[in-house]
Amino acid sequence: MLRHISLIVLLALGACDEPHSEARDVAEASNFKPVSVELQPAEAARKIDGIATLVSPESLAQLNADLRAAEIAANFSARAFARYKETKTLPEHSIDNAERQASTDSTQVALLKLKLRNTWGDKAPFVASGPRQQIVDELSSGSTTLVRFDFPRSVETDLTNVSVQPLSGGAGSQVSAIWAAPSGSLAMPGSSFFGLMPAGPGLRPGDRARVTAEGEAASAGVIIPASAVVVYAGSSWCYVETKPDTFERKLVALTEPVPDGYLVKDFEPGTKVVAQGASVLLSREAEPVGGDDDDDGPVPAKAKSKPNEMPVASSGAANPDPD
Repeated sequence: MLRHISLIVLLALGACDEPHSEARDVAEASNFKPVSVELQPAEAARKIDGIATLVSPESLAQLNADLRAAEIAANFSARAFARYKETKTLPEHSIDNAERQASTDSTQVALLKLKLRNTWGDKAPFVASGPRQQIVDELSSGSTTLVRFDFPRSVETDLTNVSVQPLSGGAGSQVSAIWAAPSGSLAMPGSSFFGLMPAGPGLRPGDRARVTAEGEAASAGVIIPASAVVVYAGSSWCYVETKPDTFERKLVALTEPVPDGYLVKDFEPGTKVVAQGASVLLSREAEPVGGDDDDDGPVPAKAKSKPNEMPVASSGAANPDPD
């Protein structure tokens, strides 16, 4: 008899467990409260993408060798002409020949320097004779790489944070120096630059790679956190808190990603967006009609006074459809 009574008590206690758990789940769901943040004014550097082409240093090394030889010859002929002028016993035609040779050698140096600037740009770090030999030695040894950058649009400002990444993927290499190229690319009208960077794995002269950079001209707007963005019907959205416990779904352009989210220009500073709970609001806004096996897709759970506006009960949960 006692065993029978114990069995009845155990069954009764077991039957109470499941309803209690369901009640707790309902209570947890009813306590849902979206967390909104106020958007602040922000600026972000303009991101620029382009194509990098690794350039062989052979032509630069040859031009440097020709220029060094021409400078040596010019210095020699200039000293010879100066010495001849001071010598009173030399015939006049010898002095004229020395002057002509000095002028010819000086012109040759000027022409080679012009070729250097026309080929690599006026602001190339190796235009000056001092650092030129060291840079050429680094390029010839393979420790430094010469790169050409072509961007599809005009770049009027200096570039910063320039990074080159192999097309096959992998870690990027930071560019140590960059300057404007003297001519653009016929294949990609826009802006072109030359640069120097440490030699990286997977990149050899003639290879092409991706280049990303930042322009000084900053974009102004507000930053929407990545956690606030939801995807619905192939578009990106966020929920704006139009009044307490009432939210309106609005489109978000993801064209300018930043480390904290996305910089957008069509939201006013001070706008409140849901940073936590946006996906829950989306699921409650687009609940399928119960019992309809032929439902073609989500439908709004409640008629709204504005497009995409969703009221939420004072407890924080969305008002369910009474039907």
